[in-house]
Amino acid sequence: MDINPYASAMDRVSPGTFVPDIAPAAPASQPLAPGDAGATTSFKDTVKSLLNDVNDKLSTAGQMSQDLATGRSNDLDGTVKSVEEASLAFQFTMAVRNKLMEAYTEVQQMQF
Repeated sequence: MDINPYASAMDRVSPGTFVPDIAPAAPASQPLAPGDAGATTSFKDTVKSLLNDVNDKLSTAGQMSQDLATGRSNDLDGTVKSVEEASLAFQFTMAVRNKLMEAYTEVQQMQF
């Protein structure tokens, strides 16, 4: 078993991160400092935007399915792709919800 690729990747890990900079010409990754542009989005806003995106996918899939069923559209491939994308997005959302609920339950059961 050759561990040289792993060892060389570990040598390129930036201090303070767990991600190796694989591309030789890529700039070294830096941890976000407080006040960076990427750090200003709240968790609530991120979840809200993800839920809105899933809702849009479900609405689009429903509309495309209805259009196909009523004969207003002949785009079977697009409809199938849209329905499958909405299904996957919903399944992912439910998996995240379940993990959050498990974490909440675990924190709730902690004794202080």
